[in-house]
Order: sequence, then C-alpha cells, then structure tokens
Amino acid sequence: MTSRLRVGVDAVAARAVALDEQDRIVAAHRGHPGKDSPSRLLDALVAEGLDATAVDRVVAILPDHPLSDVVTGSRVGVLRIGAPAATALPPLAGWPAHLSGGLAGPVTMVRGGHEYDGRESAPLDLAAVAEFARRCAGNAGAVAVAGVHGLENPDHELRAAAVITGELGPDVPVIRGAETEALGLLEREHTAVLDAALARIAGARIGELGAAVRAHNHDADLYVLRGDGTVLPALDALRHATASLGASGAALVHGAAKLAGVRTAAVVEVTARQVVVGTTHAGLLPESGLRREIAGVRTGLRTPRLTAVDRSGPSRLLAVLARARYGFDELPVVIVGDRAATLPDPPDVLVIRPPEGDLAAAVGAAAAEAAGTVDRIFWQGTGGRGDSVARARRLARDAAILAGADPRSLRETPVKEALMTYVPVPAARLQVTAVGPVLEPVTP
Repeated sequence: MTSRLRVGVDAVAARAVALDEQDRIVAAHRGHPGKDSPSRLLDALVAEGLDATAVDRVVAILPDHPLSDVVTGSRVGVLRIGAPAATALPPLAGWPAHLSGGLAGPVTMVRGGHEYDGRESAPLDLAAVAEFARRCAGNAGAVAVAGVHGLENPDHELRAAAVITGELGPDVPVIRGAETEALGLLEREHTAVLDAALARIAGARIGELGAAVRAHNHDADLYVLRGDGTVLPALDALRHATASLGASGAALVHGAAKLAGVRTAAVVEVTARQVVVGTTHAGLLPESGLRREIAGVRTGLRTPRLTAVDRSGPSRLLAVLARARYGFDELPVVIVGDRAATLPDPPDVLVIRPPEGDLAAAVGAAAAEAAGTVDRIFWQGTGGRGDSVARARRLARDAAILAGADPRSLRETPVKEALMTYVPVPAARLQVTAVGPVLEPVTP
C-alpha cells in the first residue's frame, strides 16, 4: 500500500513539503518569496518527483490580505438585527473613513434579535430585510448580517440570510456574524463585513489553488491554515478570509516543534530584522488575550501570543524568552530562521536547532490539526454550571469536527470560567478548545 502523504504549502516563505505518515519529510521545494503562488509551489513540488496520487490533503498558508484588498473588494451590504435594543452605535461607526467609504454598500438596522438566554427580544422584521436585500441588488457584491446575541440563538441571522439569498441569488455571499466565535456584537459584525468584502478575492486565490490540487489528485482535500495554526476547510475559507491572518507565524511555531521532535516548546525565529518568540503546548498556541485589529478595526479574531523583539536588544530577548517559559522550567527552546546561527544558545536551557528549519512553517501546515473553540457567556438555568460546561464542551467538539477533526481522537483544554456579576441571572463566561488530527480518508 502506498504511504499517505500530506502537503504543506507556505506561500509566504515560498516553501512546500510533503510529509509521510510518520511526519518525515519525503519531498521539499524552495521557491522565490513574493514570486511563487501557492499553485506554482504545488506544481513544483510534484515536478520534483512527488507521487501526487498518494497525497491525502494539501494545507496552504496564504499571504495576509493587504488593506488594498479590502478597499478594492466587493461592496458590502450590512444588516444589523437588533432594533430597537442595539441602535445607539450604528454599523461601521468608528471605522476609518477611507475604509468604510471604500467598501460600504447599503447599511440598515432592522427590528429583531435575542436576549442573553436565547429568548426572542423582538420579532424579526422580514419585510425590512427583504427591502434591504432589494437595495443591495446591483449595489453590493456580498452581504454581512449580524444579530444581537446571535451566538446564543442564530435563528434571526439564518432567516434573514435565507431572505437575502432568495432575493439576490446564491452567487452573492451572505456572511453571518455568529459564524465567528466572539462575545461582542460589534466584533462579530466587523469580522463579517471584512470577510464579505474579501470573499471575491479569497475565492479567486483558493479557486486557483483548488484547481491545481484537482489537476494532480482529484481526491485530495484542500485546507487553508488559520491564524492559530489549525486548519480550515477550503469551502469555509472562501467565506472567512480573515481567519487566515497571521497563519505563517503560527505554522512556524508548530512546525519548528515538529522538526525538533517535541510537542511542547518555546520557539525562536531569528531573521535579519527581528526575533520572534512563541510557544506551543501540546499542539496549541496560547492566546494573547487580545482581539486582532485590521486597519484599525477591531475584529472577533483571536491573536496567538507571539512576541517580536528587535535584534539589537539581547537582554530584552532573554526576558521575553523567560516569560514564554514561565511555569515550564523543562520547556526546550527551538531556534530556527535564516539568521539562527547568529543567536547564541540561551543559558541553562535545552536548545534544539533542527535541520531544515527554513521549512518549519510548511511542515507546520502539513501536520496541522483541526480545532474548535467556544468563548461565550452561558446562562446557567435549571441545569446549573454542570449543564453549561457540558454544552460548552459539546459545542467546541462539534466545531472541531466540522473543521475536519477525527472525533475519535479529540482532546480538550480545561474549561476556563469567569462568573458574570453584572447580569440579573446566574451566568458565566466559559472558554474551551477541542483539537485533534484531521480525519483520514477511508483506505480502499
């Protein structure tokens, strides 16, 4: 039987690798950064003798979308479901004028939305939704829909999206805020607007790579890497272009640890300009606790804890490294990067300098897992805390399986809990992540 292969394509550093079932590199290609597209990198890897029929999946690291992509993307219709409760701050308020002016199509707030416990706060005004959709015809290439407490109950978002698609047709993407796991309505709304603006450009990027994958092996699955280093199925990536922001850095941390033969490590990347420090704990990157901003717009995207340090400050680097290893005295330090040889070994720690460290991000992509994260406020009803925790864990596992994880191999982080003291009923913010290897296809 032919060994199954997984391909990682790093379109930022222009590297591509294929790993076998033991995570060994069986083929590699080094291209030209800034010149080679993901499809060209894949073609070159196959041309070097890779057996494409043995490839089960291709995972791509796509370059971050520049601001110009957002401004020149599709005009976006923005629908907020939340009147009269959520009208004090209208959609796109506080956005830079050149950004909102460049992408905004029709913008409307309609009656509807839910309470914190999922109860309907006001009936959805379907007539107003339909009128908004008709205004978008010819004036918007995509639509963003966000409803108050849409995470707890997405019914109004789903019904509105169905009406809009019925008016505009299936070729106009409708992105819902509840598709992003973020507490705040504005953060979910902002993310949906940016994803809608980038949908056409993301479709072209992913479509080109998808065609190359099918040309080599029609049965291979295509994934795009998220900003946390886990995978996103290509069909979902078409709708969530912002999810891949920062994927290169996350993949490098995971891949460097993989090359070093460890699951948990502090990783140091040394380049001519800076040193970046990150950690991976059992295949997950700790979060910074900050939401990612795009061109000054706060989104619902999580930011991994990666710290960049100027190379001129060695004391600063040692302090950052000590903080990254705090509480984990046995944590090894893995050093990679094109200037790795210029960095002396930090004192009193196990240092690993893996060969072929320039392939770390591509390896991290090829070996990436699938994950699902839940971070929301749970109303603790008659079932109390136990029911809330069980539901959070179930939602995280479901999200991981939808992302491609093998349900038989899922593992979970401990549930983080913070009691809410400013709401009239018992409630808590619960955070949990489920992660596991991507489900392998059935062997004939």
